[in-house]
Amino acid sequence: MISSIFIRLGFISVLVLSIASCGGSGETASSNTGIGTGTVGILLTDKPADPSLFTSINATINRVELLGSDDDGKVVLYDGIDKTVDLLRLKNESIPFTFRDDVPTGEYCKIRLILSELELVLTDGSKDYPKLPGNGKLDLVVRDCFTVEANKAVTLQIDIDGTNSIHITSNAKGFNFRPVIFVDVLDGEFIAKLIRLEGEITRVDTVNNTLILCNALPMYNSGDDKCALITFDKDSAFFDNQAYAGDPRALSELVDENRIGEAVTVVGRAQSFVSYDDECVDHHDEDDDGKEEDEDKEECEYHHLLSVEAIAVEAGDFLQLEGNVATNSDGKEFGMNVTNGPIVLSEELPVALQAGSAGINGTRIVTKTGELIDHTQIIVPREVAVDGVFDATAKILKSALVIVDISDADSTQITGSVLSVTGNELILSPDTTACGIAGDLSVTVEEGAVITTVTITETGSEIMPGGSIAADQTIGLNGSCDTATTGSFKASSAVIVNDTRP
Repeated sequence: MISSIFIRLGFISVLVLSIASCGGSGETASSNTGIGTGTVGILLTDKPADPSLFTSINATINRVELLGSDDDGKVVLYDGIDKTVDLLRLKNESIPFTFRDDVPTGEYCKIRLILSELELVLTDGSKDYPKLPGNGKLDLVVRDCFTVEANKAVTLQIDIDGTNSIHITSNAKGFNFRPVIFVDVLDGEFIAKLIRLEGEITRVDTVNNTLILCNALPMYNSGDDKCALITFDKDSAFFDNQAYAGDPRALSELVDENRIGEAVTVVGRAQSFVSYDDECVDHHDEDDDGKEEDEDKEECEYHHLLSVEAIAVEAGDFLQLEGNVATNSDGKEFGMNVTNGPIVLSEELPVALQAGSAGINGTRIVTKTGELIDHTQIIVPREVAVDGVFDATAKILKSALVIVDISDADSTQITGSVLSVTGNELILSPDTTACGIAGDLSVTVEEGAVITTVTITETGSEIMPGGSIAADQTIGLNGSCDTATTGSFKASSAVIVNDTRP
């Protein structure tokens, strides 16, 4: 049995957003393509890997495509200069990857990702480059397909499950990459992770308390500058490190025409799409004889935007640090062991929770999905990510945003070979010691468990939802050990890996 260590590289959650626009791409979606186009955008996010093994996991993406039901109607969402993303830096939030504004309407059944390289940077400084099956071509089959309609949004989530994707080879001198990826069509009940945008304020609306942030969404195949609408509610906060050393300030100081042209960072929740009127210009209509009519008319160009409900807005430079809680919060501060960021300290870093005042919110403490939580959730040894400004005099980090990982730390991932199956019970020969024993494991696959089948060939990989567990399969399981019965495991999800390569 090949010894394997499965790393929780996490997932890339890709939020695909359709927006109406004019013009065509010259590409056909599928045989039932309708009239009209939309914009498709991709946001990338990830979950943490084992910090004791890796300091970076750099995925280089060469191309992203949509495919129709018969693999025709290929629509390129990104192609060109390779983009490298350190997945470990995206474990707490998402960032925009690419937007395309002329995607034909129609039915799509696959998303094709093409990776050119995967670089694993280990904690000892060494690097490993796992071979990518099928030259990095990964086909993600969408259950029941999905339809892009004119003027409507389609949202997809793509999870790359590193726990079942990266393995130490049998000689322990490198890693194998077997892609385990999930794709779901999301609906209004989907709770996305936080999104981080960096851009320039180009318009403010003091009446509706909003602003327009441009240069924030990377566009593919378009020279247009697509922007985001930033909205605020009673829980939003603004921090200024240009004039106030990172202190919290009133939102009225941000939503001000004097801020136009200023660069800011916004962390918040992705919302629905909205329209706004761009620069309006006066023009004269001509009659049939070519003579100008007397009445001037105003013509406006309309755009569709990604809307983000801001949790924290930062003006000026703020540090972004990752680590774990070293000392529980007392409501005023907590201790943090810093593991990644512009500064990495050997000693514990004090982090101040800035207090608010009338009309001004202080430090925002949130989950990865943007849910506000109390300071009592900042406890040892939870992982945290902190935005803040370091006060060299007080030797403390003045925080603007604290993201706390409150996920279930007891979740376990195991892999191995299936020996036998009886109903929802199976006997697994695990690759490593699991649930306190070195021998075979008794597994119960829970009702409603998500099953995915991965087929790997020399020419590519296909990941499909569903599948049947059978003897002699290589399988990965996520779940928890049964503390009441030694050598028992309850699986909440399963991945069947069918690797046909020699």
